[in-house]
Amino acid sequence: MVDATRSGCINHPGVEATVRCKQCGTPVCNTCVVIGPTGRFCSAACQQRHVAFTQRAQQFEGKGRSNVFMRLRNVVGALIVVAAVAGAVLVVGYMFEVPVLKDIAQKALVLIGKG
Repeated sequence: MVDATRSGCINHPGVEATVRCKQCGTPVCNTCVVIGPTGRFCSAACQQRHVAFTQRAQQFEGKGRSNVFMRLRNVVGALIVVAAVAGAVLVVGYMFEVPVLKDIAQKALVLIGKG
């Protein structure tokens, strides 16, 4: 395995690599590096693959679900978490007979028909 701190260029093993390809992680020296608008790469092919990937990712984000649906999903998720935490607090309060929590837990059990 290549040492993460010191490694040779993939094309020039005797020359220390200065960067790793943004697409594939291959170590390259200053002579071999291909600099593009989205980063540094080991070859023009990797640069083109990365550009194509970022374009597809941007298109996917644009075609994603509507913001309203995403916000609704986040709100519902938050409500589920809050309900779970509240339920856990009531169970602990009931089990350890915390006065206020035990009363609330008993009323909740009556409301759901278990008490």
